[in-house]
Amino acid sequence: MKIADVGYPRTLVNLATILAVSSWLALSNASGELLFSDSFDYPVGKLDGQGPPPGSPPGQGGWVTSNHNPRVASFGLDFPGILTAGYCARLNSIDGTVSDEAIAAIGPVTPDIGIVWVGFLMREARPADGGFAVVAVIGQSITDPSVGIGMIFDRNRYGLDNDTAEFGSRCLTSVPVNMNTVWLVTKLDFTTGNEYLWVNPSPDTEPDIANADCQKPMTAEFQAAGFPFLRLRVGYTHALFQFDELRIGTTFADVVNPEVRP
Repeated sequence: MKIADVGYPRTLVNLATILAVSSWLALSNASGELLFSDSFDYPVGKLDGQGPPPGSPPGQGGWVTSNHNPRVASFGLDFPGILTAGYCARLNSIDGTVSDEAIAAIGPVTPDIGIVWVGFLMREARPADGGFAVVAVIGQSITDPSVGIGMIFDRNRYGLDNDTAEFGSRCLTSVPVNMNTVWLVTKLDFTTGNEYLWVNPSPDTEPDIANADCQKPMTAEFQAAGFPFLRLRVGYTHALFQFDELRIGTTFADVVNPEVRP
């Protein structure tokens, strides 16, 4: 386990993890498919060229810098009940414009897969003054259909952004962005064309869509296309953000603990 940074005593974090994994094993009856998993267990330094980690799902690629200098930090993020290892990705924005950005392949997610879960830890390490910080699932280029998950542009709230700049393209939670680690979980339902986001749901059971912190329809283009890439992006701010335990799968259990399979 890594050093907890969410204010929980180490003994409580360990106990919560044990209980959560035990509950997950008891409740999980169906085997999902892990599509992407990265704990950023790499040497401290540049993120560019790191990965994919050993045992990665087929099609997972390494990280490629597309702007500035994303880094691997010397510590990781923790959250009760979430399997953690390694360090974390550290993305900075120092000039008020689009700054650190990195891309990795996932292989690929097509709409016929039905349900896709995206989960990751995130923390604002230096306060933001507007801007955005997201994990985005995207097509072949930055202009292709996408969904951004994280701090929504100039709102200082966690949410979802379909990135069309049209009215209604975003949904916001009531959870403000601050220096606490959060676990963001998104359900992408390609069958119904809906997106759901929870902030810090219980890892013990799959969250109910009726209790989502925000939800919105997919764009028709994204629903039809799926996505072959992930993008870490921070920009238009003077902030520092950390991302960790980035996992994508076809079941909720995949994003909780990918190494304990039913």
